[in-house]
Formats: sequence, structure tokens, C-alpha cells
Amino acid sequence: MADGQWWTYLQAQLDRRGWKPVHLSRAAGVSESRISDWRNRGSPPTIGNARAVAEALDEPLVPLLVGAGLLTVEESRQGLAAYSVRELLDEIDIRFKRVTSEVPRSPVKHPTSTPGNSLHLVADSPDVEPMRVQQEREWLSDAERPDEPGPETGA
Repeated sequence: MADGQWWTYLQAQLDRRGWKPVHLSRAAGVSESRISDWRNRGSPPTIGNARAVAEALDEPLVPLLVGAGLLTVEESRQGLAAYSVRELLDEIDIRFKRVTSEVPRSPVKHPTSTPGNSLHLVADSPDVEPMRVQQEREWLSDAERPDEPGPETGA
């Protein structure tokens, strides 16, 4: 790691959040003197301190270590074969829960075709005919309509 790369990375993270080192100290539970060492001496963190900083910044630990120059990209990557199926499924479950927790709770809406409004949004409802059936009926009625008189039809 180049001297000061950890601090350069941290300073960018602090600037992005509008934080001062004291904010990081409080959020991560790392002493202000330790943060001062990172800034003034270019000292690298211990894994425990890096983990605390990652949690305080709400950043994943490995990308934080890569961004700070403590790990190379190659060191941070493992092939999928290095993981068991259970570990992969657990990771997918964690990520799915994280993503779904960020999705607003609202009814799902689907586009439907209605007379006078070609794209009308309606919420799913057990009282309404399934969307697939409505769409198939619309396609059928469009296909069965006679062509408009015009130059192409010879009328």
C-alpha cells in the first residue's frame, strides 16, 4: 500500500458524506488519535479498525479494503468454485433481502389496454379478470377487425 492511500480513500469517503474525522471516530468507535495517525503518518488500519470503519460508512469491507489499497482487486476476488452452494444461496438471500427492503410497499401495477386509453394502469385485484386473459381478448379482437378501407385494401 502506498503511504497515505488509506487516508486518501477515507478523506474521499468523509467528504462525500460531509463528515469530519471526529464523526468517523464516533461512528466507528475508533480513537481520534488513531485517525490522526492514519492522516498524518499514513498508517494502515488493523483489520478490526477497517471493519469498524466499513460498518460506520455502511460500506462492504472487501471493496473498502480494495479502495484503500490494502487489497488488490485480484486478491479480493475468488472464483465461484471457492464457495459452497449453501454459501452462494446464503449470499443471494442476504442481497435479495437488502434489495427488497429498499422497494416501496405499493401495489404492483400493470399496463392494460382499455377503450380510449391505450395504456391504463390498474392494480392487481382478485375481482378482475387476469391480465393475460384481457390481453389475449384484446389481441383477438384486434386480429378479427376488418381492415379500414383505404388504398391498400382496394376499397
